Amino acid sequence: MAFDERPGGFRPLVQMVHDHAAEHGAAVAMRQKEFGIWHEINWADLRDIMEAVGAGLMALGLAPGGHVGILSENRSEWVQAQFGINAAAGVVVGMYPTSPAAELDHLINASDTTILFIEDQEQLDKIKDLDGKVPALTQLIVFDPKGCLGDETLGLISFERLLELGRAQLSELAGDLAARQAGITSDDTAMMVFTSGSTGLPKAAEISFGNIHAGGAIARATFGHFPAGTDVLSYLPLCHIAEQAVTVINGLSQQFVMNFGESLRTITLDLREVAPQIFFGVPRIWEKMQAGVLVQAQTAGPLRRPLTLAALRGAQRRGAIRRDRWTLRDRLAHSFWDALIYRHIRSYLGLGRTRFAITAAAPISADLLGFLRGIGINIREAWGMSETSGVGTIQSDWGACDGRIGFPVEGVETRLAEDGEVLFKGPTIFKGYYKNPKATAEAIQDGWLHTGDVGRIEPDGSLSLVDRKKDIMINAAGKNLSPAHIENVIKASPFIKEVIVVADKRPYVAALLQLDMDNVRLWAEGQGIAYTTFRSLAENPQVQSLIEGEVQKRNDDLARVEQVKKIWLLRKELDHDDGEVTATMKVRRAKIFEIYAEEIEALYR
Repeated sequence: MAFDERPGGFRPLVQMVHDHAAEHGAAVAMRQKEFGIWHEINWADLRDIMEAVGAGLMALGLAPGGHVGILSENRSEWVQAQFGINAAAGVVVGMYPTSPAAELDHLINASDTTILFIEDQEQLDKIKDLDGKVPALTQLIVFDPKGCLGDETLGLISFERLLELGRAQLSELAGDLAARQAGITSDDTAMMVFTSGSTGLPKAAEISFGNIHAGGAIARATFGHFPAGTDVLSYLPLCHIAEQAVTVINGLSQQFVMNFGESLRTITLDLREVAPQIFFGVPRIWEKMQAGVLVQAQTAGPLRRPLTLAALRGAQRRGAIRRDRWTLRDRLAHSFWDALIYRHIRSYLGLGRTRFAITAAAPISADLLGFLRGIGINIREAWGMSETSGVGTIQSDWGACDGRIGFPVEGVETRLAEDGEVLFKGPTIFKGYYKNPKATAEAIQDGWLHTGDVGRIEPDGSLSLVDRKKDIMINAAGKNLSPAHIENVIKASPFIKEVIVVADKRPYVAALLQLDMDNVRLWAEGQGIAYTTFRSLAENPQVQSLIEGEVQKRNDDLARVEQVKKIWLLRKELDHDDGEVTATMKVRRAKIFEIYAEEIEALYR
């Protein structure tokens, strides 16, 4: 079947690459930064790389429907490998590069991965630790071979060697490769995305080519007013469905330029250099930006400090109000401060050209949303999950700062079950969990996805989330409490990075808190407080007083029954390797409650 004969206008991901290469081959498709220099790859070159990767994988024995993993931080080769795997009708299995060997054991075996792309020697060492535990894995391909030369573990070859192999075999395999691509159907699995695993082992959610096609249509409806060549910056893990939706699916559908920075350590500089028109960040990214601005304001000179703080106070107040309800005075004040202060802050953050900012993947505080909108960042809260292919709802321009996550995107329906659980229906609902029919049947019932989120429908028809259904706590008096809401309010402090609320069957709310090391360190240095480690800061009486004061300040924004009465500062940062958080940094509550059981009990004595 030729590409243009597919029913319903269906276009698989690989066809989009071919189309862009044929129609706009010289246009830039992606940029990769190396040693401070940005290198461009156009659509024609990207298509050639995709074909070479596909042919190389076929030469290595990849069968149609075979599972190929990618274990790497974001880089252009990640997406090139992804496209090449799909070009050979293979299934992409993304894995978090922060995963320890024990977790990779589960991910590789649970997904039946046979070929694995790895980033470098660090990831190779993890695979070596699994010697004999991943019998289906037969081939490794490394992006950065430095330190790996001569190593023959699982037939290890470099990415460049794979490209050479594919190009050498392409003339012989071209017909078979084209046939595989023409045979892709909308129901075929394109990728597997692992769930966070905050309450158990991660499950592999199967995303079909049809899901991606539908996601592309939603991207065009949402971002269609942005022209081809619009810049996006890829920095959140590409194995996460949200990054796939914003960078890859969006990039392909709209011919946006996918920019890949040098590393996570250079994200601040990369963001300033790219200055993307569209930017997606999880709440923690936005929190760090706000904290950085506030610290800069507090440490500014004697003339600039009061001016900047006054501008930020005004931004906070105005940002909490929907723009269509601003008074003339509000509009004039914003214009004045924008010319003097706000536009410089946006440029400092790398958001000087950003016209569409998105926050998703976790709740964000109303104060933070108001701050960002007040300084002129048009940030919209969105909601989606792996099981919805990353799409669901999104706020309108300059929306309300009251927890609303917006309206369903085009082609999607939402409703509430009797217990308040959000149900979802649409063309982006995943196929199911790989080799887990029981969990699939529980998740999808009568065509509706049961999301596990408790929500409410607002008078204007938009959706608000309350909490995860499994996380709702009932205190000793029988009052239902949302820990996520309480935690978000407390985390509005620039000195607090993480909050874990304790309230279930308890007489009052208590919490374990993790310091924001960067901001507390700067504060401590300003106070002349000596410290050596994270623990020494957490145990310092002045630091403890600072945090207690911050909690009391935030308690004013909570109902009396929700207010945090007692706290305990964690003596170390929560760690993925210790099982305290997932690869996406979601807190594993049950594990935290187990590890810190003694400290929790002490809060109620």
